[in-house]
Amino acid sequence: MWVTVYFNRYGNPATGLIPIVKIRELETGDVVVSGTMSEVGQGFYKRDFPEYDITKDYLILCDAVTLANEYRYKAAATGEYGTTIHDVNLISDGIDIRVALIRKIMTNRQESIDGNSENLVLYDDDSATPLLKWNIKDPYWQQVIQDHHIPAKRSRGA
Repeated sequence: MWVTVYFNRYGNPATGLIPIVKIRELETGDVVVSGTMSEVGQGFYKRDFPEYDITKDYLILCDAVTLANEYRYKAAATGEYGTTIHDVNLISDGIDIRVALIRKIMTNRQESIDGNSENLVLYDDDSATPLLKWNIKDPYWQQVIQDHHIPAKRSRGA
C-alpha cells in the first residue's frame, strides 16, 4: 500500500520538503513504519507500506517538519474499509480493502425486515455481527412490508 499526502504552504503546493511518516498498529500501538517520505511533485509525497495487513487497523501521521503548525501535520486512520480522515487531506491506496468489502457485499448473509429505517442488514463474516445497514423503501417510497413467498434472507455464501 502506498501512503500519499499533500502538503501546502499558504494554499500553494509545498515542494522540497522531507516529511516524516509514522504508522502505528491501532490494536497494539506499536510503530510499524517510521521514516522519510519521497517527493512525487506538486506538493505530493509518498511512502510505500509493503507490510500493510488488511486485517489490521493503522494510524498514520505525516509531519512536514519545516512547515508552520497549521500546515505541518496530516493524519489518517485505516480501517477495514479504507476509512480515512478526509478533512486533513491524507490520501491512501485502499484497493485491497475495497475488494474485501465487495466480497462481503456479494457473499455474506443479508436480511431484510419490515419498515423503512435500517431495514436491509449485511452481516460480517461471522454471520452475526451487523456490518452495514441501508434504508430501503418500496417502489412507492413507502415502508417495506414483505409478502409470505418472497425470501427475506440470504445465507453466507448464497
